[in-house]
Amino acid sequence: MPTDQPKDLDLTALLRVLRRAALPLLATALLLAGLTYLLSGSRPAVYEATASLAALPTGSGNSVIVQTLVTAPPLPPAVVERALRSPAVWGQALRDLRERTPPSAARSELFAALRAEAATGEGRYVRLTPEVNQEFVGVYEIAVRAPTPALAQAGANAFAGALLEWDRERALGSVVRARQNLVTERDDLTARLSQAASALDERTLERLRADVVQRLQQVEVLEQTVSGTLSALAEAVPPQNPVAPRPLRDALLVFGATLVFGMLLLSLLDSLRPRVRGPEDLRALGLPVLGTLPPFAARRGRSGGLGWARQGAFREQIEFVRVGLLSGLGAGAQESALVVSSAGVADGKSTVTAALALSLAEHGLRVLVVDADVFRRTQESYWLSAEAPLAAQERSGSYRFWPEVAPGIGLLSSRASTLDPADFDREIHRLLPGYDLALVDTPPALKIADTLALARRLDGLILVTDAAAPRAPLERLVEDAGRLGVPLLGFVLNRFRDAVTGSDYAYAAPGRAPAEVTR
Repeated sequence: MPTDQPKDLDLTALLRVLRRAALPLLATALLLAGLTYLLSGSRPAVYEATASLAALPTGSGNSVIVQTLVTAPPLPPAVVERALRSPAVWGQALRDLRERTPPSAARSELFAALRAEAATGEGRYVRLTPEVNQEFVGVYEIAVRAPTPALAQAGANAFAGALLEWDRERALGSVVRARQNLVTERDDLTARLSQAASALDERTLERLRADVVQRLQQVEVLEQTVSGTLSALAEAVPPQNPVAPRPLRDALLVFGATLVFGMLLLSLLDSLRPRVRGPEDLRALGLPVLGTLPPFAARRGRSGGLGWARQGAFREQIEFVRVGLLSGLGAGAQESALVVSSAGVADGKSTVTAALALSLAEHGLRVLVVDADVFRRTQESYWLSAEAPLAAQERSGSYRFWPEVAPGIGLLSSRASTLDPADFDREIHRLLPGYDLALVDTPPALKIADTLALARRLDGLILVTDAAAPRAPLERLVEDAGRLGVPLLGFVLNRFRDAVTGSDYAYAAPGRAPAEVTR
């Protein structure tokens, strides 16, 4: 049974996606970071003070101390946290804080925030940090945030004192209950002593009462020496610098988070929308790949001639496109009219048309370049120079014809605002007998329906696609062309980085000295 194989992470494809979206992603991250910086800087200052409590062991090496000191058992940090947020501790802390600080707007704001926190238990203004071992011995830090340093200091000390008082009351509870039991027992013996029936009973009750009174005196002494497991370690000091807001830190965090989540989102969207990775993806559509062309930033311009097509790796790779095209046409290459188009905008169909025409002309073929892209007319900007203008032949309708814009190359253009397939077909076939081949630069096939209508009338369609183009539009274009009976000659993969060769065997660098042969 076939099983799904895990897919490796394609770092090259991921880097291509990030490179394509780098500027929008950086702009978004900078914008959000700037807004965060401004919003964070406009918030009021918040100060934090910390008071420390020590959690000590209950045992002692001195037997006298053990016998005369009552301590409560240690508590886990979770219990101490719950105790800190109990109504008794919280109320005592607020009462102490009210007594220690003068009335002010900042104090009223702090009290309102503390009451809200007592109801929700969020822990935004009062925080307990335990640093204890497995025996619950260590340090507890109580941090309180407030609008002013003085309020933060007073608040930390108030909550630490309230927690200490709660711990002492916890240890005192068992002693108080023991004293109450002894008092009840003493009163009962006193009442029975007054009703003794004999001298023996009276002496027995007196001895019992004396023993109870002695134990009661001991408990009353222990009540004065009782202590909890917590003790004050360090009082809070007024903080010098606010802990919030921190505009720079917040802005950096937002900037980094935007970049990270943006990259994850881009990667997810890219995986949900498959793109062309290389020639293999195009061959999977059932068409040959005529050639691959490297990225070349200079050829994106609309003017400046065709110097970029005569040098470098681009010239070498356009030769492969020429050979692949002529091989596909076979014996029917003479007087063929071929449409060059793409699925979307900015895939490079116009530059491929011009460069392919130049390559064919350099190998002895006469090529007619037809600028049928009535929306942009890019071919005119490639072949016609403003410094040395060529006279155009005005033909029927809105057509203009330049018999030779370059050696072996003619140019046909139209001033019409719409693409009329039948009209273009007639004009192309009127001029085609004077040329070996016609290359027709058209609007994108999925943007203008007349492109496929024109390709159906002519001899074939060459599809140009960018190396990072989505696959879905290409699949749709191949399906539509097949349904209409358009002969598809193959793909030209444009801006494919792996197409850069850099070999010593290249027409682009003639006259290079041969490599030294070693024996």
